[in-house]
Amino acid sequence: MSSVRCSLVAFALCLAGCTGTEKANDLADFMVADSLQGKAENETRSSFFPAKRLSRYDAIIKKYSRRYGFDWRLIAAQIFVESRFEVEARSGMGAVGLMQILPGTARHLGVEETMLLKPEQNIALGCLYDRRLYNLWKNKEGTNRIAFTFASYNAGRSRVLRAERRAASLSQWAAVKSHLPRETQNYVGRIFAKYSEYKKSHF
Repeated sequence: MSSVRCSLVAFALCLAGCTGTEKANDLADFMVADSLQGKAENETRSSFFPAKRLSRYDAIIKKYSRRYGFDWRLIAAQIFVESRFEVEARSGMGAVGLMQILPGTARHLGVEETMLLKPEQNIALGCLYDRRLYNLWKNKEGTNRIAFTFASYNAGRSRVLRAERRAASLSQWAAVKSHLPRETQNYVGRIFAKYSEYKKSHF
C-alpha cells in the first residue's frame, strides 16, 4: 500500500461521523449531481454540449466528492476560491495546497505536511474535512447546512457557533453571517456564486 493511501486510511479513521450509513442519510440539497438534475436531463444536455474540464484535477475531485456525498462542482468551486487550482498555493496563515489545509491540522490527523502538496492527498483530506463539518451541523437543512459547513471550514466551527448564539435566527445563514468576519461571509458567497456558474456549464 502506498504512503499516500496509508495516510488517507489513517486520516479516515481519525474522523468521526464519516460512515457509509451516515453518508447515505445525510445528503442535502447540494449533494450529488444526480439529485440536483435528473439523469435524463444530464444525458440530453450532454448530447448537445461537449464536456468541459474545470481543471486538471477534475477526476480526483469527482472521485472524492462522490465518496463523501458532495456534488463535485461544489467542491470544485471551493477549491477555486481556496487556491484557484494552484497545487502549491500557500496562505499567509500557512495553509497549503489546493484546499488550503493547515499543517497543524494535517499533523493532528497523522498526515505529514509534505503530503499536502500532493493533489489527491489534499483533495481527499479537504473532502473528508468538509464531510466531518457537514455532519456536525445536523440541525441545519439544505443550503443553510452547506453555508455553515463552509463557514466552519474558513473560520472554525467554534467561531461560527459563537456567531450563531448572537444571531436572531439560529438556523438561518442570512441571520448569522453578519456576526462573522467579512472574509468568511465573502468566502461562502464566492463559493456559491462559482458553484452556480459551474452548474450552468458542467452537467
